[in-house]
Amino acid sequence: MPTLDIALTDIPEGTPFQPEDASVLLIRFGNDVSAMAPTCPHLGLPLSKGVVRDGTLVCAFHHACFDARTGKQTQPPGRGDLRRYDVVQRDGRVIVEVPEHPSDHVAPDHARQGSDPRRFVIVGAGAAGDACSHALREGGFAGTIELVSPTGQPLDRTMLSKAVLTGDKTPDDLILTGARAMADLDITLIEGSVTGIDGAHVLTDDGGRLAFDGLLVAPGGVAIRPDWPGADLPGVHVLRCGDDAAALSTAATDAESAIFVGGGFIGMEGALSLTKRGLSVTVVLREDLPLANVLGERIAQAILAEHRAAGVTFVTGADVSGVAGTDMATGVTLADGTVLDADIVVLALGVKPATAALDGLPLIDDGSVATGRDLSVPGHPGVFVAGDCATVPTAFGTARIEHWRVAQQHGRNAARAFLGQDVPGDIPFFWTALARQYRYLGHATEWDEIVFDGDPTGDFLARYLKDGLVMAAVTAGRDGDLAALHLEMQAAGGPVPA
Repeated sequence: MPTLDIALTDIPEGTPFQPEDASVLLIRFGNDVSAMAPTCPHLGLPLSKGVVRDGTLVCAFHHACFDARTGKQTQPPGRGDLRRYDVVQRDGRVIVEVPEHPSDHVAPDHARQGSDPRRFVIVGAGAAGDACSHALREGGFAGTIELVSPTGQPLDRTMLSKAVLTGDKTPDDLILTGARAMADLDITLIEGSVTGIDGAHVLTDDGGRLAFDGLLVAPGGVAIRPDWPGADLPGVHVLRCGDDAAALSTAATDAESAIFVGGGFIGMEGALSLTKRGLSVTVVLREDLPLANVLGERIAQAILAEHRAAGVTFVTGADVSGVAGTDMATGVTLADGTVLDADIVVLALGVKPATAALDGLPLIDDGSVATGRDLSVPGHPGVFVAGDCATVPTAFGTARIEHWRVAQQHGRNAARAFLGQDVPGDIPFFWTALARQYRYLGHATEWDEIVFDGDPTGDFLARYLKDGLVMAAVTAGRDGDLAALHLEMQAAGGPVPA
């Protein structure tokens, strides 16, 4: 068993430290030292790049959070506590024995189904539904959990536009909670769809009625398909679920060219992925710049340049009037009559809440449900809504945020609320893998100014200011700084002074 022997004074205080050639992470608090596994359970990335504040360790890459003393995971993504190792101090030295082949992560303790007569039904097996089912068991719930899904087991959808489209993975490689794990948690997977809510029952598409004491409605979003001529032709794709990604990846095998209509995060990721497979890829935008409404013009210009350098062609300021082709999509037609040819057409125009077929929910104008801070639905006892379908009051304003990590936080919070536990105020965060990794913290739909530290063509951190507060920040290459800002916002409960 390898032994680490290091002077206490060689361990920097209040920052994660992994000694060279040691499979252990050390965090020093004065004369106390914690020793734990050095990698994040999400994708196995090094936690030594992270930041510690107020007893919380945040991974710099995807912002999973842990108790810096115990290793217990407190925020997604990923699932697993960090394995801890005993620390002995002798004569000013810190001694840690680490197993030769350590298991870095520990599955959290959880309840099993028992005599509790309560039933919790989860609609949707996306990030929110999956997180809710685990949080219920980890919170001690011993009742029945039924997960209703038209798409089977929960997937890591963040990889659909990347690893699946590049051909490196299939959707089956992305299963978050497989059959064995569901059995261990006593979660019953019901393949099907929900059509409505009737009192304390969920109505299913096969005529069934599922009674519930608690209900999470989290069916996710539906890809927008405009009513264009030819939009339903073979060869026209959207990218939302595992089947969508698999179909698009298969189509790309024999294709030479593709057009993406729309330049949101999924479209921009997908365009790069198919370019890596050797396809000639064109992105058609109504706007002049991709993502400028989210990130501002300077960053959007950098992203545009990076995509062009990678081989992606852009047609900007263009309106699409239809999909070209008779029996098969052969491209798109623009409003000015121009026809752009392609073997594959991908509609990347965003999503809308998947609530149109759900009777009994109080929908607002965009098809989502306005919830309380704890995701509860006013006037509907025991009912919670999460993910793409929830418009939620937050410290950053009332918002519907369509991001994977936020949906995981929603699912965890709905479970906590049902169990009568405190619901934390979460800090939104997401990342996107474009020509380089961009990470976004907070939430800003408008801003007075964007303050840059560094230039977007290189490593930079940009802060979005509104009324003297930092509402959001974006980085490429300054991950540690963004992680530190995350913990600052977490301590403040939301936006921080500029």
